[in-house]
Amino acid sequence: MIVVHNEDSLEGLYKLDTGIADLALIDPPYFDYKTGHRKEGKKHKFGQSMLQQSREDQIRTIHRCLSVLKEDRAAFVFTNWENIWWMQEPFQTHVRNMIIWDKGNWAAGDLKGSFGNQYEVILLIAKGKWEYTGKRESDIWMIPRVGTNRIHATEKPVELYEKIIANSCTENALVIDPYGGSGASAMACKRLNRNFIGWELDPEYHARIMERLKGDK
Repeated sequence: MIVVHNEDSLEGLYKLDTGIADLALIDPPYFDYKTGHRKEGKKHKFGQSMLQQSREDQIRTIHRCLSVLKEDRAAFVFTNWENIWWMQEPFQTHVRNMIIWDKGNWAAGDLKGSFGNQYEVILLIAKGKWEYTGKRESDIWMIPRVGTNRIHATEKPVELYEKIIANSCTENALVIDPYGGSGASAMACKRLNRNFIGWELDPEYHARIMERLKGDK
């Protein structure tokens, strides 16, 4: 079962019972993004501004995801060095790890006043006595970022989600994702035989997710 709703995830999460999910994958829209490659007179697929959500509602969404999780399960929350301070604080007593995702190349930014930013952060927030499956690994994960052939401005690689899922739950488990984005998490669940319930508020991105799920890319 792979289901992606085109609705506000905070509203959708409250339609679910508590204590039913095995894993939460959470990649909030913690910053506004527009491509720097938008050409004059042409519509670029990343030209639209991403739909935003207040910090308060992002925190509420994470809280609700934790309520929907079963006991002894976990949520993986994506963020960056600029936003980790407010996203981590409400859940500090439940944070087990700060995973560093090494994307393999530098992002743009202040080319003279700061060093090249090559990583993002993934917070492992455990509910109860969560334990990983498989062998123990480092908290630095080296997985190349998605190249230019992508369908979302902040798209994560399917392989990154596969790594999380494989180490967090078994086949036929239920995975939830309140910010569908590119559909990479849904694709990872499809490949690994997990059930999935996700949400994407933007109708254009939702349509891209549904088209992606028809194939396997």
